Amino acid sequence: MQAEEVNMNIFVALFSIMQPSKPISAEEIKKIGSIPMNFVVGKERSGTTLLQVMLNTHPNIIAPPETRFLMLLSSRYGKVKKWTEPIITNFCNDLFREKLFSNFWKVNKEELRRYCMAAKDFITYPLICKIVFYLENPQKTVQLFFDKNPIYYYFLPELNELFPEAKYIHIVRDYRANIVSHRHVFTIKQSADISFRWTKVNQLIEKAKSIYPQKFFTLKYEALVSDTANSLQEVCTFLGVPFEEKMAAEHTSGIYDTFNSNIKEGFRKIHGNVFKPITSSYVDEWRTTLTPEDIYTAESVAGKYAEKMYDYEMTMPEKSASIGSSVTTKMKLKYFIIRKIYRVALKNPWLYFKIRTYVWRSF
Repeated sequence: MQAEEVNMNIFVALFSIMQPSKPISAEEIKKIGSIPMNFVVGKERSGTTLLQVMLNTHPNIIAPPETRFLMLLSSRYGKVKKWTEPIITNFCNDLFREKLFSNFWKVNKEELRRYCMAAKDFITYPLICKIVFYLENPQKTVQLFFDKNPIYYYFLPELNELFPEAKYIHIVRDYRANIVSHRHVFTIKQSADISFRWTKVNQLIEKAKSIYPQKFFTLKYEALVSDTANSLQEVCTFLGVPFEEKMAAEHTSGIYDTFNSNIKEGFRKIHGNVFKPITSSYVDEWRTTLTPEDIYTAESVAGKYAEKMYDYEMTMPEKSASIGSSVTTKMKLKYFIIRKIYRVALKNPWLYFKIRTYVWRSF
């Protein structure tokens, strides 16, 4: 880059900073508050990130990378009735302490604080969350916000209380393929353990779905990658927005710059496939990758439920055993502890940050 070009860029940046900020009207903020918040939910390694990227490609949807601040800060700020300047400042500081947010989102803290101060007389916690989403990409003509975080399956009642207008895309993937995908990136390896968690997670989502069936759309990962355009058309119809062909044809255009620039090995190992063309080659990978014992064990744990709820046929129905023969007390206890830790920690920011910093960095 030429020195003259560098100097011009510096001048433009300084000039924009020196310009007086445009006043923010109450009507503008109330319009932001009227935009529905929505969620992608599903078991980890089920295509949640791929779907988030596709949604973000839509010109009327803001679907940023996953973070946890909605639930993490709700216990501290969800019941605040009068938002003062110190409370707004504390909220902004707490928000940027969350590394998933500060590492991947592009919100300017001062701009966020300015919006919140303009609305402090009528602001609520759901509204301040929507302001955060809006400021992630204020250039869009946004009709919907989308938050994607797999562990939100633990908090569906709380999310519905915060955002009663919300709709949920439940993405589900064959439990046997889920085992293969987990083994690529995570330490958990046992087919029974993964299948048990797959079953429990989907049962949590189905429980919420039974209460509010009109709020949920079930999308199978296999359909998303093999019949992408039609699947996304159905999703858009459910959401009430027009289908955009680029969602299927140019999904990588929805990937955030902070994702594209992250070349860390661990990150690419987890999210590498989202940068590649959509393919259905992973759908039946489990048939050649898993051992017969793996398949038998997985089907004995999740097979009957998966077949009944999502039409995933068992390969060895005549050999299907009871859940108790494959799921150990240790597995049940591990799932219970993990679920309890998330539910407690995400309602206690101090504990969450302690765990993430000193105990479990991937928490």
